[in-house]
Order: sequence, then structure tokens, then C-alpha cells
Amino acid sequence: MKKSLVAVSVIVVLGAAWTGASWYTGKLLEQHMADMVADANTQLKTHYPHAGLKLVYQDYHRGVFSSSVRFAAQPDGTSPDNLLSPGDEIAFLETIDHGPFPAAQLKKLNLVPSMASVHSELQNTPTLKDLFAVTQGKPLVTAETRIGYNGNTASAIDIIPVNYQKNTSNLEFAGATLNLDVAKDMAAVKLDAKSNSLAFTSPNQWGQVEKVTLSGIKLSTDTTQGKFQLGIGKQALSVDNAIVNIDGKDAAQLSGFSMKTDFGEDQQNLKGQIDYQLDSLKIQGTDFGSGKLMVKLDKLDGQALKQFSDSYNQQAMQLLQKSEQSDPEANQQQAAALLMSNLPLLLKGNPSISIQPLSWKNSKGESTFTLQLDLKDPSKAATPAQTEDQLISQYIGSLDAKLNIPLDMATELTTQTARVEGYNGDDAEKLAKQQVQGLAAMGQMFKLTSLQNNAITSSFHYADNQVDLNGQKMTLQEFAGLFGVFGAPQAPQQPAQ
Repeated sequence: MKKSLVAVSVIVVLGAAWTGASWYTGKLLEQHMADMVADANTQLKTHYPHAGLKLVYQDYHRGVFSSSVRFAAQPDGTSPDNLLSPGDEIAFLETIDHGPFPAAQLKKLNLVPSMASVHSELQNTPTLKDLFAVTQGKPLVTAETRIGYNGNTASAIDIIPVNYQKNTSNLEFAGATLNLDVAKDMAAVKLDAKSNSLAFTSPNQWGQVEKVTLSGIKLSTDTTQGKFQLGIGKQALSVDNAIVNIDGKDAAQLSGFSMKTDFGEDQQNLKGQIDYQLDSLKIQGTDFGSGKLMVKLDKLDGQALKQFSDSYNQQAMQLLQKSEQSDPEANQQQAAALLMSNLPLLLKGNPSISIQPLSWKNSKGESTFTLQLDLKDPSKAATPAQTEDQLISQYIGSLDAKLNIPLDMATELTTQTARVEGYNGDDAEKLAKQQVQGLAAMGQMFKLTSLQNNAITSSFHYADNQVDLNGQKMTLQEFAGLFGVFGAPQAPQQPAQ
């Protein structure tokens, strides 16, 4: 009996302590809510300065164990490029379980003390009425977030499945799950996202029913804020299968696609690597092989890259908002001009780009292409460029490129292409041999390639206005003269643009 009384006493004491702690935590949340929203708005301005958004909170109600509040993203009126129009808002309804042991976390057997656990649910506002029509009145996004006393957050986010049809188009989305960890002040972000499938069906330009299906979609990122206010770290995207189906028949299938990035920094520069991988490409059931590409970037000046990012993103957003009223071809030209106008910023640190390698492999062999390009900052040139070759020497320090295409591999690839185009087996192989032999002969005739070890090969080196093409040395002007690349020199008073 005494033991039972002791147990009851302990439970009462713990319950009182939990109630008091929860009440205190709730009061802390209420006192610091304005500061938390102000800090979030500061982060918005820092990381997305041209979004034109602000976060506000409304209808805060505090209880002993839980509270409720409404958070809304609204246009702040400071930017002409606001993501939201005046009067629009995107809102979440929040239910906050107070710490130190929030009930929502206890249900998950998570006993780590935390300030609060928040259930977030997208609200049906006039701005999102079309979206809620698609989801039949259900919130597309819900989230469970644990807020630590150190300001870090850990969120489990669910996106519900969607099956939406409009006219002759149909979207089938299996939903997604996201686990997102964000450190205070967004100094570090970790994300893992998964979705089983996404399919879109619509008539193509020839009136055929075209269906594109992605399955096994995964995205992960583990980044931190670097000294130049740019994210560094690792990211990965993978898709198990991508299938293009036309009128009920599989036209193409890509299997095992992945992209990985890894970027870091030193005192002045950023450097990184991007890897692409495709395990298999099938066209009309025929296996065309696999490919990979590895790109390395080095000596990217951190401050210049930040300036490029801010300037380009601002101008690109302005262009995007005007794109609906412009001709698509004009939009592409403006986008290209925008990139070129900002490109000199990226050359400040004399960066380098390497491809090691770009390859395609089938059952008969593997073709490879490698490249090493060292760039220069043209602003450091002593005098303005007067001709195209002078302009090239101001932008390029050195270039090395090598190409190797086995004849058997190229013949197999060309044979498969001919069969897909409708040629029978013998005719396809005969045509393929003629095309590959003709390509090899043409390359040798123009001295662009040579034939070695039953493979089409080529090597190119450029530095200090000198070119070495497959062992043949010449000046850049002589090389350009072989193909009529450069015209007559311009007058000194007309520098090259």
C-alpha cells in the first residue's frame, strides 16, 4: 500500500512539474513569438531578397499544454517582383504542443526535451482555391516539427497523393515524404525527400497520347552556409526509372539516373564537382547503353560568385515575370544575353573547368571525351582586345581536349539507331558501317581526327596563342584559317565586343 502511495505521489509531482514546465514554455513562446517572426523575416531578406515576402502571425491562443496560431506569407510591397500579388496570402494553421516533453513527440517515443512540437496544416485561402480544388478540399501539405531550445528545428513533412485531370491532360502524383532539419539562422540545412511516382499524360503535337512517368524519386541535401553566404556541401538527386509512353507503347526508358554535387571553399575560392550517371537508355526496347559525366569546377572567386548569384537571380526573376507576355524565342535570347552580361563576374578568380570524362558505353566499347579549360579574368588585360583571337587569349589561359571513339562501338550505336528508324538488320548494319567510315574519313581529311587502334581519336591543346592539333603545331590564327573562323582584323578603334 505504501509503495502504491509513493508511486501516486511521484506521478502527481511529475504531472505538476510537467504542467508547470509546459505552461512556462508556452509563455516563453508567446513572449518571443514576435522575435521569432522578425528573425524569420530577416532570413527571408537575407536568402531570398527579391521574393518580396513577409511572414506575419495572427490569432495566437495560449493554453497550458498547447497553443494555436496562424502564420501567413504575404507580399511586403517592397519589390516589383513579388511572388504574391497584393491581397494574396499563403497561410498555415499551427497547433503547438508545449515542451519540455511535447505530447506529439511522446507519442513517437521521442524523449529528447524540446521547446515545442508543431503540427502545421496548409489553409484553404482564396489564393490557393485552385489547389484545394485539385486535392478535393484536403491540405496538400502537413508537417510535424520539433523545435529545440537551441533554435534548431526538425520537420517531418507529408505531401498527399494527387490525381488531377483537366481536359485531355492528367496528373498522377503518389505523394511524397520529406525530413527537413534546419539549424538556427539557417546555418545548416539537411533534407531527405522521397516519392514513389509522378506521371503526366497529355496529347503531343501530333495528336498522340504521350505519358511521362517518373518512379523512385529521391532528393537529399546536406549543406551549410559558407563564409560568402553561399550554400556549400552535398546534394543528390536520383530517379529509378523515367518512361515515355506514346499511344500505349514505351518509346524510351531511362533507368538509374543520378546527379550528385559536392562543393567546398577555402579562404578566397569555391570548388566542387558535379557527377551525372545513367545506367541504361532503352529506345523502343533496344538497349542503347549507359553514360556518365563528371564536371569539376575550381578557383571560383567567392565574393564574385555571390555578386553574380544576386545580380543574375534578380534579373532572371524579372524576366520570368514578363515571360508570359513575351515571345518564347525572344525570352530565350534575353535569357542568353542576361547570362553573358553577368558572366565576366565568374572569371575574376581565373577559374578552371574539367570534364573527366564524358563517356557513353554499349556492348561493343566505350567512347570518351575529356576537357581541361583554364580561364582568365579579362579585366586584368593590359589593353582591350582588337580582334577575335586576342579576345580568346584574354579569356582562355589553356585548353586541353581528347576524344576517343572505338569504331565497333560507334557502328553498334549507329546500327541500333538505323533499326529504330525502320531499317532491317542487314541494311541497318551496312548503313551504319558506311556512316562511321565516312565520319572517320572526313575527320582525317580535315585533319581533325586520326585513326588509331581501331578508334577515331583526336587531341587538341591551346595555350599562349599556340595550337597543337593531333601533333600538328600552328598559331591560333593559322588554326582558325583552316576553317575560316575569324574574319579580317578589325580596326584599332573598334575593340571586339
